[in-house]
Amino acid sequence: MKFLQLCLALVGLQYVTAQNFYDKNADIAELTPKTFDKVVHRTNYTTLVEFYAPWCGYCQQLKGIMKKAAKNLDGIVQVASVNCDEAKNKQLCAQYRVEGFPTLMVFRPPKFDLNKSPEDRIRLGNHASEVYKGERKLRPLVDFCVSRVKNYVNRIQRLEKLVDTLSAKPNSRLKAVLFSQKEKISPMYKSLALDWLGAIDFHVFLNSKLRDSADHLKKLPNDTKDLFLTLQETQVESELSKLVIFDTETQKHYVYDGSSFDKASLWRFLSQWAQSREGPFTKRQAYLDGVKSNSKKVRNKNKKNKAAEENPHDEL
Repeated sequence: MKFLQLCLALVGLQYVTAQNFYDKNADIAELTPKTFDKVVHRTNYTTLVEFYAPWCGYCQQLKGIMKKAAKNLDGIVQVASVNCDEAKNKQLCAQYRVEGFPTLMVFRPPKFDLNKSPEDRIRLGNHASEVYKGERKLRPLVDFCVSRVKNYVNRIQRLEKLVDTLSAKPNSRLKAVLFSQKEKISPMYKSLALDWLGAIDFHVFLNSKLRDSADHLKKLPNDTKDLFLTLQETQVESELSKLVIFDTETQKHYVYDGSSFDKASLWRFLSQWAQSREGPFTKRQAYLDGVKSNSKKVRNKNKKNKAAEENPHDEL
């Protein structure tokens, strides 16, 4: 009888060690050699990867923090994991010189050349990796990952410079300008710039700078000039942000008039004027959802997107 109990216990232990921590998790992708390259290296996003073993006590303690970190980083930094106890993953873990568990590694993409196509950028090489050696607590981990996000948002300091940017020789890229009361560029706005690299150039301009002389506006088309005059009346003292898309080829502009500044709502607005290969509602997102659900079927995220709209992120 004792022998039978021992056998059952060993079978149970083997089952536990084989279990992936984050299977079916909506925010963390369990990766294998078949999916690692496409998820981690074929993107403009930064990725946090946990290399772990299910039998590791420290890994088990970290599970809750990883799940919370993934929710905090959703749409800003990818979060993934690799079960190094799985035979199929051992070579992958060895490739990244994982010697202890858990190992937290941040993968950061190379700088994107806006003068090259997305396909050419992909051929520039894999992401650089960096082992996270900070505290294994939620806030330090999230802050570290956010600090590794590439910034493609241009801060314009003077109204004259903004006018020059909008009246310069047209190119094929639209220009998004966020009129904001905040000095700091939000991680979510940086993530929108990542989604539309090569299609939309993202800028931010302080509301208070709109006080500058209206003489600078003479270079602008009449409709755009009228927009700026309105912004000078309504936006200078405003605590709210205003997002405007400028098409320098057609000399048209489009103002986001939604009440919510969550990523899903902004993404829908931007997608009216340009196409993106990354972000919500794209083929890549469908692929990532499939990886996270550990199934060939695409995870239905309608509920999640609806929840995001009902509970928007902080003001941009």
